[in-house]
Amino acid sequence: SKATVSVLNCASHNAPMAESPPPPPAEADHESEVAGMLRAMLENRGVLGKMKAQIRACVYKSLDEGSSQKPPLASETLLINELIREYLEYNGYRHTAETLVLESGQPEEKIPRALLSRQVKITDMQPDLPLLYSAVDTAKLVG
Repeated sequence: SKATVSVLNCASHNAPMAESPPPPPAEADHESEVAGMLRAMLENRGVLGKMKAQIRACVYKSLDEGSSQKPPLASETLLINELIREYLEYNGYRHTAETLVLESGQPEEKIPRALLSRQVKITDMQPDLPLLYSAVDTAKLVG
């Protein structure tokens, strides 16, 4: 949402943090109270979790910049990661999906859904839902 303004710019992580003197006790209590209210509001709106996920993704990206190329993924891992990414993105876990791609070495380009469905032999019964939902539905029918 537009209310969830990007707090971090991963490219500008070198800016020094300025230290300020501690506030007087009465002001510190007020700041602490305001900070608590703000935290609760951000948690209730789901913004705080998104911010934490974005921070994690930025940390992984920063750590990954200097590392060597990851080894190629096994084809099974590539397919499983793609199923998970589709599920995460569908459910709004965008930053978690980004972290999955960064950590695992999954290619940025997605595997086309029809190809993914054929490769993992999941009948695409619900095209508006991730393939994992069809896999679960099939498992329920068989089991």
